[in-house]
Amino acid sequence: MAAPAMRMGRAKPRLRMRSALCLAALALCLRPAAALEKRDYDREIERQKKELDELRDRLQNEQRELADLRERKVSTLGTLEKLAGNIRHTEEYLIRLDSTEGTLGKSLAAVREDLAGVEARIRERNQVMAKRVRALYMEGAPDRFVMRGWEPGNGDFLRKVFFMKRVLRYDRELVEASREDAELKRRAAGKLDARLADLSRFRSRKAQERETFSRARRDQEKRLAALQSDEQAKQQALAELEENARLINEIIATLEKRRKEEQARGKKAATVLETGTRYCLPVQGEVVSRYGLQYHATLKTTTKNLGIEIKGAPGSGVRAAVSGEVALISRIPGYGMGVILDNGSDVYTIYANLTGIRVRQGDKVKTCQELGTVSGEAGRVYFEVRKGTKTLDPAEWLRTGGK
Repeated sequence: MAAPAMRMGRAKPRLRMRSALCLAALALCLRPAAALEKRDYDREIERQKKELDELRDRLQNEQRELADLRERKVSTLGTLEKLAGNIRHTEEYLIRLDSTEGTLGKSLAAVREDLAGVEARIRERNQVMAKRVRALYMEGAPDRFVMRGWEPGNGDFLRKVFFMKRVLRYDRELVEASREDAELKRRAAGKLDARLADLSRFRSRKAQERETFSRARRDQEKRLAALQSDEQAKQQALAELEENARLINEIIATLEKRRKEEQARGKKAATVLETGTRYCLPVQGEVVSRYGLQYHATLKTTTKNLGIEIKGAPGSGVRAAVSGEVALISRIPGYGMGVILDNGSDVYTIYANLTGIRVRQGDKVKTCQELGTVSGEAGRVYFEVRKGTKTLDPAEWLRTGGK
């Protein structure tokens, strides 16, 4: 009886070793079976590429329009503004090329990181499995490990069986986890190759388009400088600004006359301007042109602004500063499509450089209700406030809530 006891005594250290290996395997098996870390670079890259394509198409259309104006030898305020706008859009396009390349580079680094993580897990599991194989080799067949030292009534037999089942289960889980990681590695390697190819193609496109649009920008800058130094062209542009202001005055005077006639006939009740502190800035952005006498960057001279211009992202919403009725939807001279609201108490607000207009003439609109979106061609909203035909400072009017 002494010999079996001695054999069991020698087996216990190996049993403890097996237990330690099992627990190590368990720790690995319980770790997530390696879903690649989720980074939604694909959607971001597609969005940036789409925006680049839209901006490139707009630039090319603008350049065709400018070429047509050049052939017809038209030197007007519209030409000057188009030249300045095309230069701004070209600069924006070149900046976005760099930004998209940066996003592609980050995506590539993320895929490499994911691939390295998968490979590290595979190496770690392989080491555990190698230890398991070595332990089994040293011990011999599993049945020998279970049966050694067995005697009727020996409680260690059941404990050995329990550990053996655990070992076998952990081995199966290790093998399955390794298969999953092998598949993840295959997918990550394929994605890495695709990202490298995409980055290479984009860099080639970037180099070509940077040269093309940089050359076009230099040409536009020379042309703009020539027109700015042409006094006749400058005087013609200033005359156009005055004519635009006169036409807007006529539009407001016509609307005011119509409103008074309708009230006299009882067709329209007098409305009162909503005053308070809840007035809305038409679009969130920087005020790039203020009311009154201002330096005109394109004409390089001082001009009088009847309203303000607010920089806005193309496609972002343009809101009503205060409640009112849509009095007119029309092209505002010098500022593209626009909406004029009758806000009551002889006050009119003008919103121009819009696209995607969402209201109709006669609609009642609430404070902060969306009227349309910022035109991509302008990238800014023109906002003007009138008390009858008299202009008011829009920034001050918004600040005081119409009081």
